[in-house]
Amino acid sequence: MLNAIRRPQQTRISVSGLRQLHITNWHESDVIVDRKSRFQARHTELKDPALVPEIISLFLAQHRSIAKNASHPHIYAWRTGDEVEETGPKKKVTKRFVNIQQGFSDNGEKGAGSRLLEQLASQNVINKLVIVTRWYGGNPIGSSRFRHISSCSFNSLRKVDGNTHK
Repeated sequence: MLNAIRRPQQTRISVSGLRQLHITNWHESDVIVDRKSRFQARHTELKDPALVPEIISLFLAQHRSIAKNASHPHIYAWRTGDEVEETGPKKKVTKRFVNIQQGFSDNGEKGAGSRLLEQLASQNVINKLVIVTRWYGGNPIGSSRFRHISSCSFNSLRKVDGNTHK
């Protein structure tokens, strides 16, 4: 008798058995198409780097067609940090981030995750997880893929709550 493995129907994932992780607000970029390859990015808030594997699992559960059809379903990078306020001379209050942690995954697209992380660092993006999906169209596009990954991730980061911010 063949035992079938069923995928869970819910998109809630237990984290350490203490709470439920549920993300409904993925900020999505427009889809970029180049020589039949498609790229799309999404981002969400991230406060705890330990949650990254669970968020990726949740992402794949919520977006089953991506998990099934994309050649690289989750190229990602993240950065987290703690915001502190400092009072400087003339009682000027400045905010900065400390205890910055960061990471990435190429998901088989060599060099893509590290470039995505470099983009987050150069734009000083903190407490965000950016996931880029690539559907390979059958034609090699060379280094253009990195430009598309950067463009769609930037587009995703600009979109907050349905509005585009510059």
